[in-house]
Amino acid sequence: MLFALLCTGCVKNSVQATDELWKTWQAMDELLQADYPDAPPVILVHGWNGSEFTWPDVQTLQHFEQHMHRDIYFFTYRTGVVADRFPPIEILEEQLERYLLPFKQVDVIAHSMGGLIVRQYLSHHSKHPIRRLVFLSTPHFGTDAASVLEQVASVSSEGNLQADEMLPGSDFLWQLNVQEGSELEGVQVLNAYVDSDSIFDKDLVVPSYSAWLPWAANVSVTGNHHTLASDLMKQDFLLKFLAFGTLPKLASMPKRRDAWIRVWDEQGQLLPLTANTLRRMNAKLQPNQHDVFVCCERPSALYESARHTLLVEDIHNEDVLWLRKGKDRKAMVIKQAGDIEKYTQPVSLQEITLH
Repeated sequence: MLFALLCTGCVKNSVQATDELWKTWQAMDELLQADYPDAPPVILVHGWNGSEFTWPDVQTLQHFEQHMHRDIYFFTYRTGVVADRFPPIEILEEQLERYLLPFKQVDVIAHSMGGLIVRQYLSHHSKHPIRRLVFLSTPHFGTDAASVLEQVASVSSEGNLQADEMLPGSDFLWQLNVQEGSELEGVQVLNAYVDSDSIFDKDLVVPSYSAWLPWAANVSVTGNHHTLASDLMKQDFLLKFLAFGTLPKLASMPKRRDAWIRVWDEQGQLLPLTANTLRRMNAKLQPNQHDVFVCCERPSALYESARHTLLVEDIHNEDVLWLRKGKDRKAMVIKQAGDIEKYTQPVSLQEITLH
């Protein structure tokens, strides 16, 4: 009898949950109907493994529509954990292009990897309808979380293409950032990220030095990686930016400095690199304990131009970087102690040609 009662309770809860889900989808359908066709709509672009449920609940979004007199739409795409089933960001870019074709003017809020999709779209579509653009915790310079996902996906020979492209130093991110923000010209951009040392109030997915966008207005907020999207309507500065283009008090640039380094030979060929290609020492020319990494083992862009990038993390004033070259292992200094001021952004891209 007890078993029967327990099962009855389970069935009831399951039915209730299903009813609530039906009501949610019905409300979403109503939300996506055009109520304010003369005003630029707000397009929400979720991140990796996200969906319509990345954002605030439907009732909150409906309230926003009524308050701002603007429609809200979702741009959704195929993404998730399962290897080989989801397209690379370059394909998602083209899907976004087709999605935006009917609109004359829009404002976009992009969370996490969604921001990379929008930047990739802008870099290849100079004629677009985007007026204002908000990035929420976007890994502009990659995330180590992608390497964890890549390892999980490595059980399949195909891997996870979206994770590969978000690896720090990936060819996709190199090609995107070497443009130095030119794709954002003509767009009002606000880049929001979490900057906190508290373990309970911290972005454990995208660190501030990666989320910082050198070519945009940056603002730091409290919360975590997911609440930036789910609680976005609680951010008053964001609503003012969408409504009027008003910028909040801007954040100071993160103090950490990283370098991504690519090396070309005299014939203009990219050299294959290993962690031993670079020697990292202190001012006394003693070995530095900080690591040097290389990206990437697998292709990390649909139209890949190069694969090997040296990642020098958390550079300090006392660091000296020696690049070993040639069969005789001669070295050239690419950073001397005390010249950290030359690194004018958290992550610097450097191309070195050997002579």
